Amino acid sequence: MIIQSPKVSIIVTTFNRYEMLSDTLHSILNQSFNNFELIIVDNMSSDQTKHYISSLKDERIRYFRNPNFGVIAINRNLGILKAKGQYIAFCDDDDLWLETKLHIQIALLESDSEVAMCYSQAESFINGLTVKKNMNRKALWSSHFISLLQGNFIPNSSVVIKKTVFKKLGMLTESPCLREDYEMWLRVSKYFKIVGIQESLIKYRLHNNNIAGGKVAETKKAIKTLKSLVIPLRIPLYLYVPNLFFQYLKYFFYSIRSFFNSKQVNGSQ
Repeated sequence: MIIQSPKVSIIVTTFNRYEMLSDTLHSILNQSFNNFELIIVDNMSSDQTKHYISSLKDERIRYFRNPNFGVIAINRNLGILKAKGQYIAFCDDDDLWLETKLHIQIALLESDSEVAMCYSQAESFINGLTVKKNMNRKALWSSHFISLLQGNFIPNSSVVIKKTVFKKLGMLTESPCLREDYEMWLRVSKYFKIVGIQESLIKYRLHNNNIAGGKVAETKKAIKTLKSLVIPLRIPLYLYVPNLFFQYLKYFFYSIRSFFNSKQVNGSQ
């Protein structure tokens, strides 16, 4: 039976990751909390993605194909516009959810009307083996906004957020130069209450695209994101300058590590 008024709209964007996507969707469809719709926005995949999704025969699934021209935020925003739920949850097409994820987060959000967004810790894994539990650092300050100025520590796949937040703050940035998730979390934390759950509710898959070189590109975008918000969010200079410097240090560290990792790979060939 189709849920006419789902409590949660889950948005998954994907592109040519049929094998990983199947694991992701399985973890979502088997949630203990089942009052949701699953919106899949496909960047015109040429693999078996479309056929696989059609084979699931689950009426909670709504499938859209839309070219995003390399900007994932375009399809995430499309998912938000299509959403019928009171809450929006994101999941990347290579990550996994623990069975009780939504149950825990929706209970938290509904227990405190002031909370606009919540997220959880994550455990990383590769080839089915856990690498690190609680892989993301905690908020170092009572203010999530101040903590986020040091860099993003909120896993996208762990976030559940009230849909009304997007009506008040606008959609995800579609600038290819910025980190759309980090930019959004900074804006949300400036004006709304965020709560972090210090328990791993998702599994973050490690692979070549998000290890060494990926950190360099992410940090470079994070720097540009912070620069783009200093005036709109009225970030005080005593907070902006040291945190910008800290992010530059991270960028150089990841660049050096990526360089030596590539040298080792080339040397072993």
